[in-house]
Amino acid sequence: MADSKKAHVIMEKYGAKNVRILAEVAGATPSGTVHSTFEADDLATLGKVLDSIYADPDILALMQSGAAVSWTSSILAEIPVS
Repeated sequence: MADSKKAHVIMEKYGAKNVRILAEVAGATPSGTVHSTFEADDLATLGKVLDSIYADPDILALMQSGAAVSWTSSILAEIPVS
């Protein structure tokens, strides 16, 4: 959990909004996976946030420390339903 808090602080430092750390609580066999999500105002801001995060030596150290087995990124957009 300490590593998740470090990642959360770093993400906010570079402009990530509404940063959330999520864990599985129901469903398929629990894997211990922790997910982080955040929002950006537009794709240009998203690019700046991601470029900054993945250039940050503290995030790179977390990634290399074994704090996570893997890292993946997805870009999602909300679909208006009304």
